[in-house]
Amino acid sequence: MLHAPLLGRVLLRFDSGKEELHEDLSAAVFSADGGLWVASDEHHSLERFAPVSPRVFGEHRHFAMAELLGEEVREEVDLEALDFQDGHLWFVGSHSAKRKKPKGKAMVKDLERLATVEHQPWRFLLARVPLPENASGSARPAKLMRAEGRQDSGVNVLVELLRQDAHLGPFLAPASPDDPDGALAIPSKDNGLDIEGLAVHGDQVFLGLRGPVLRGYAVLLQMEVEEVGDGLLAPRRTKKGGAYQKHFLDLDGLGIRELCRHGEDLLILAGPTMPVDGPIRLFRLHKGLLLSGDTLHSQEPGVLEPLFDLKNGSRDDNAEGVAVFSWFAPNDSVLVVYDTPSPQRRYGPDGVLADVFRL
Repeated sequence: MLHAPLLGRVLLRFDSGKEELHEDLSAAVFSADGGLWVASDEHHSLERFAPVSPRVFGEHRHFAMAELLGEEVREEVDLEALDFQDGHLWFVGSHSAKRKKPKGKAMVKDLERLATVEHQPWRFLLARVPLPENASGSARPAKLMRAEGRQDSGVNVLVELLRQDAHLGPFLAPASPDDPDGALAIPSKDNGLDIEGLAVHGDQVFLGLRGPVLRGYAVLLQMEVEEVGDGLLAPRRTKKGGAYQKHFLDLDGLGIRELCRHGEDLLILAGPTMPVDGPIRLFRLHKGLLLSGDTLHSQEPGVLEPLFDLKNGSRDDNAEGVAVFSWFAPNDSVLVVYDTPSPQRRYGPDGVLADVFRL
């Protein structure tokens, strides 16, 4: 186990009535105005906090997805990652199907539940929205990556492209042979498609896959996106016809749980693909923002290196969101928020503690 260099903790104080949001934090990012934005993968909203005193973030503002996107959202979005670039907030859904959990009450019903794979189209979302002025008021029009010409097809243009991919295509097979453009057959927790990392650098968008993991190698996608009209985004194709690049990373058999920019490097939070207890480990991919072409990276100094472990074997305090933070010096650390916080991490009825680790 690699020792985690903990510098301290900061407090996130939620408004009364919104306390349940801190039970499922999945992403974090700082905007240029100093605001801390977090997301919960079980709710339809983004949350913004301001620094109100040393090591305390408060003045909680709640932004519903419907307000940000200008569309009614009736189902789970499963927001997994955030980034901020050029005055815009970017966020991504998991792009995954999910298998129902047995409840342990009746075997027949549990077997039926275990055979049921659910598909929710709003999980297939990559979007950017201009930062609301003063982090209040209604947002301006959003740009979404959805299915070209088929708003209710169930998957987006990215999934349609990946279905033709030699490495990833077999994991994105449709649930029904009669609907080749429809729902995914393999759920995320079965090593199916599961996007959990996002980093935006100029016109480059990096997407980290928790799954699938191929022969122990995690997958990082890189692409440019462009506006294609009607408020939609799509991958920009190169002169050779490609729309994305793939980078395979030896993360000790773990999948990507979050991405974070640090200079020209990418910080990669990695954890188990399956719903099992295991290490959650932070890696550094040197010059990760400057990659070109398809690549494969083994661990070696100055290229891809493990930094430290954030967890090993416990069922709570699941590290999910990572944001570059300044503790003693600019960008000298990372702030980490957790899903399923332990009782020791809760602070009163409306607060939760995030950790800060030295880089």
